[in-house]
Amino acid sequence: MKIRIYNNELNPSIWIGDKIKPEVRETLLLTANEFHKDSEITAPIQDIYLLGSGANYNWTATSDIDLHILIDFKKINPDVELVKTTMDLLKSNWNNKHNVCIKSHKIEIYIQDITEKNRSTGVFRIFFISKLNNVWVKVPRKLNINVDKESIQKKYSNIIVNIQKSIDSGDINKLKAVSKSIYDMREAGLSTEGEFSTENIVFKILRARKYIEKLKKAINDLYDEKLSIK
Repeated sequence: MKIRIYNNELNPSIWIGDKIKPEVRETLLLTANEFHKDSEITAPIQDIYLLGSGANYNWTATSDIDLHILIDFKKINPDVELVKTTMDLLKSNWNNKHNVCIKSHKIEIYIQDITEKNRSTGVFRIFFISKLNNVWVKVPRKLNINVDKESIQKKYSNIIVNIQKSIDSGDINKLKAVSKSIYDMREAGLSTEGEFSTENIVFKILRARKYIEKLKKAINDLYDEKLSIK
């Protein structure tokens, strides 16, 4: 069975037609700048993007708002991979700690190197240090895209079984292995078929239904227990 996964308009919580609501842009700018200040990242912000389903026609009532803050990783350390690891930790800590929302949509921050390419089919520039801002970088199109519901359901069901088994095992290595397999699955889908791949859709469902959060919490709880003295 095939199902359609797009809407006829951009998310009205964010957009009026294809123009971003001024109060939404102000909130996104403030959020990005507050994160940058609180995290004490030394490199300046080069660019701020709104992308993902928040800048496309495939949004749902539970979609996150993907807010990408672009900086030059080399201005922090020549070891770009080390910087990326640090930035991932910073953004994960912020996303787990805060619940900033626009209507029912939670803002999810991502720190992106200026050389990293975006695979999203819709990208809106909130702020750019040296060029025009408040403009589309990549204009989304209304695509008549169908996805395989059975394939999505099967993959999703298998993964939640694996998540529950790993949690029940109490084995942190099994939990980390399942977590890695989920992110590897998503990356494989994005690399081959893009954001409408079965793998990426399954990941988004898992995240929306809090299974990713549940897995992370189980890993953190076991880690804390391992280090604690009873």
